[in-house]
Amino acid sequence: MKLLIVPKPVLTSILELESYCFRYQRGDDYLADQYAVRLFDGVINLPSLDVLEDVGLNGFTNGAPLFVPINHFTLLSDVTLQCTQPADKIIFLLGDEVPAESIFTDCIKKLRKSGYRFAVENIKDYSAKQSIVELCDFIFISFRLNNKKVMEEYRGIMRQYPKHTFIASDVNDINVFNSIRSGGFAFFEGRFYKVPVNKGHNTIAPVKVNRIQLMNIVREPDFSIEEVVKVVSQDTSLSISLLKLVNSPYMGLSQKVKSIQHAVAMLGQTEVRKWVTTATSGLLADDKPDELTRLSLVRAKFSENLSRHFEMAIHAPALFLMGLFSILDIVLEMSMAEAFKIISVTENIYDALVFGEGDFAKVIHFVKAYEAADWSEVNRLMTLHKLNVEDVFHAYMDTVRWYSSITKPEAAEAEETEN
Repeated sequence: MKLLIVPKPVLTSILELESYCFRYQRGDDYLADQYAVRLFDGVINLPSLDVLEDVGLNGFTNGAPLFVPINHFTLLSDVTLQCTQPADKIIFLLGDEVPAESIFTDCIKKLRKSGYRFAVENIKDYSAKQSIVELCDFIFISFRLNNKKVMEEYRGIMRQYPKHTFIASDVNDINVFNSIRSGGFAFFEGRFYKVPVNKGHNTIAPVKVNRIQLMNIVREPDFSIEEVVKVVSQDTSLSISLLKLVNSPYMGLSQKVKSIQHAVAMLGQTEVRKWVTTATSGLLADDKPDELTRLSLVRAKFSENLSRHFEMAIHAPALFLMGLFSILDIVLEMSMAEAFKIISVTENIYDALVFGEGDFAKVIHFVKAYEAADWSEVNRLMTLHKLNVEDVFHAYMDTVRWYSSITKPEAAEAEETEN
């Protein structure tokens, strides 16, 4: 499928996950041709719903609600035939192109009766679109432009629609977030929660020191299993994560493993190293927004999947590690250079994450542009690196499925038992 798509998190003022919002670009928009085909296809088929049906809501959002942008043509089609996800989990997002005419408002009313909710964004004239806005539950206000001007506009809209829930989108600066978090917005979308840290700190929480120590142990070519057991046994979260993995259907063991030592011995060095790299990175961020852990893992797998398309397949494991460590400055609350004095990495990873230089930097730059739905930059990079739309799409879809599989082992176990 020729589609670039990413679910962007929508967070509360205390950085708890509320929902996600699909942002996507049709592949033929990138190719800039076949407008008539796109128009006709838009009436019959909404590509983001196709993807959602393929992967499932849990794959993209772990069951959280999802805002799905639709256009006025899609409204006229029978959306319910294309979407089998629970209606209470889907919020259709309308743009300014939807005419305030009865043929469209009737479609919205019909879908609302089926349990779907609606939101609007990028509305230029709220008075002209009043009949549409009144049928919606959410209003997105973009902070991509001047902050003061947006706030003045927002206050007027808030007075006009006091029963609506307001979402601040394109909040990419932590200072903007801090200035508006108590201003009436219920939720926030943007890159504000992953702002890098530039100043170093002198202390790190003891539990993080423990996990960093474990990372450094498994970096050795022939590390000591006994040392791994010792460190894991001192950390409840790591112990639970390890036993959960070893006892999952994926391992195919005939008997349950009940001790840390037995679990490590059963896995062996290769699998232990893989587990430590993935699990420890996530647990390092357990005092941060949950979305950061997801971000780290998705960046890692997406970077790995893109390796061959950047002609760096031989470096796939290192690119995975680079993605994991790309949030290390936020997690440890120190600059990336200071963080790498504690955790040793290869020169390729160091140059990419500290200086933004080298071949690895090309991959992480693309991954960050993609996750931000910065489609103009993504398009530029795809042209520069000769990337194919379908290759990128499949690399990201594989990432989504992988993330779903490692975060839902209980579901997989239940399915295995039923079968």
